[in-house]
Amino acid sequence: MAPVGYGVLVMIAGVMVVAVLVGATGGAINGRIRGELSLGVILTAGTYFLAVIILESWSHWKLTLFGLLPLILSFLVGSLTTQFLETRLGLRPVLAALAGLGSALLAGFLYLLPPRFGWWNLVDPNTAWMALALLSYLIFLSIQKKMRAAK
Repeated sequence: MAPVGYGVLVMIAGVMVVAVLVGATGGAINGRIRGELSLGVILTAGTYFLAVIILESWSHWKLTLFGLLPLILSFLVGSLTTQFLETRLGLRPVLAALAGLGSALLAGFLYLLPPRFGWWNLVDPNTAWMALALLSYLIFLSIQKKMRAAK
């Protein structure tokens, strides 16, 4: 990665932290209401883009690409953990949502650790393609699930 100024690194770190927070919250909410994963991640991504535009109104739109992968990662962990704890283990809905939120925050912040140790591959904006591929796969699974339920 080419050397960049500390101001840009601080903005990237801020955007990634916002992505983890929004993704974890959206995932816990989606898991609590047992929503469709693909619709939930699209709404959460829209909320993330809106939050970044409001918080960093002067920044470039490409800055938001840095947060797509941690956003989707924390969303999935939060949503799936909340649904699992509520349905399989019979945990109270509020406790399951809080545990899902906590596990998503933990997963998101663990994702943010490698750049601290000099491993910059995960924060490259090119990882946005992995996030979009994961989102496309979720949409495909959602459509396939609905088609099976219709039969």
